[in-house]
Amino acid sequence: MNRSECAQFLKLKSADEITIMENNTKDLHQEHHEKLARLDAKVETAVFSEVDIFSQLNEREVILIRFLNNETFSLYEPKLFEELGSSRIHENFIARTKKAIERIQGEVTVAFMDTEFYEAWLGINDFDDSRELRVAWARQQARGLSK
Repeated sequence: MNRSECAQFLKLKSADEITIMENNTKDLHQEHHEKLARLDAKVETAVFSEVDIFSQLNEREVILIRFLNNETFSLYEPKLFEELGSSRIHENFIARTKKAIERIQGEVTVAFMDTEFYEAWLGINDFDDSRELRVAWARQQARGLSK
């Protein structure tokens, strides 16, 4: 998160309060520490879940789909959005998941969700949205880019 997003997450008056805290001129209240720690734990739990799924599938390659804005994130992954709260936190989740999977020798491709293209692809193929279809779409997009 940037300072502004962090201030909003912690329900502070402005991003300047984050800067003051970072410069150690004002203590970060225990409640803020706890709130940030809870968020970090939620991200870590989500990372472990993705690594478990990757391990169970017994595949070498995985595609992770990153959502670029809150609207798209909440539309396609409402439960995860409810847990993480923003596409910026999702960005961190994707980066951490990628590192974790690569540590166990997995190959990770990060695909960026383009709602317009994805929805057109769904319509042409007469599909209803699902996580598996998003991955299939992303895999198809990645192959097309590598040709």
